[in-house]
Amino acid sequence: MSGNIPAVVETHLDAIHCTSDGRIILGSSNLAGRYWNGSLFCFPTVEDAPHIEKCLTGIEVSAGICDMEYLNKDYVALGLDSGGLEVYKFDSEPANFSWVFGVCEHDDFISSLSLNADKSSLVTAGADKCVKIWDVESWGTTATYRPVHGGIIWQVACSSEDSNLFLTCGQDGNILLFDLRLPKPASIMDNNSLKDEPTALTWQIGSPSSYVVGDASGLVALKDIRNTGTVCSWNPHKRRICRLLFSKSKPWLASIADDTDVCVTEIGESPTEVYKNDDHQDFVRGLTWNEKNELISCGWDKKVLKHVCEKEESS
Repeated sequence: MSGNIPAVVETHLDAIHCTSDGRIILGSSNLAGRYWNGSLFCFPTVEDAPHIEKCLTGIEVSAGICDMEYLNKDYVALGLDSGGLEVYKFDSEPANFSWVFGVCEHDDFISSLSLNADKSSLVTAGADKCVKIWDVESWGTTATYRPVHGGIIWQVACSSEDSNLFLTCGQDGNILLFDLRLPKPASIMDNNSLKDEPTALTWQIGSPSSYVVGDASGLVALKDIRNTGTVCSWNPHKRRICRLLFSKSKPWLASIADDTDVCVTEIGESPTEVYKNDDHQDFVRGLTWNEKNELISCGWDKKVLKHVCEKEESS
């Protein structure tokens, strides 16, 4: 373990990713006085996280980590509380995070990052009501849209099928679809089925048009960009949804909110709860699926938990 590794993992675990070989990339933050500090860590396995003595490497970053996007096997992008975007490269021999790029072009914290379908562009959104598109080769800004929403942009989600499409949702209650092929790329999506402002969204893997959106009441709705209305909706939580993530191999949607629950719902004609766990002792903030279709969560209780989700067979 390098001497440059931070002495502790901060209490607030806000972001997590499991790589294809099982390594855990973890982003942590802690409030020190008036400012958020942040650190990035890599652990060999989920069982090793977040124990500092077992980490492969770690590095302090310039501010608290609000969101993280894994770009490929070597690179990770961080959206920071300062409004900065930072990119780090993971070197395996010896294990080390090296700084690649950093700039502060948002005027408030970056709330969300999303990589487009062909992995050529990264989209960032923030509390400054602004969306920026970055070229991942040059790290230059290719487009800036402001103001996109009338308040904080809670999340941006790039389509998994079409590199020109992404969705945003914001504090103003709107869901916007961006199509970068159009001269005026943004259009407002139907949100009539929601009970409160939309706070999280993601595209259904393998679908060019279906997406799910969660709101501040704990409701989740399956929708389609081609139509108004809602395919189906359900209430996995009773508080604000903060993250939604589809399994890569099953029609399962994981959800977390401003509570201690980790929920998994099977998406079909009628949404069915597959799994629910409340082992976290503070808000759950990060989700990732591993290659075995196991769900991994992290939260403000400084816990990293693995969830084995199995659907009960009906007799």
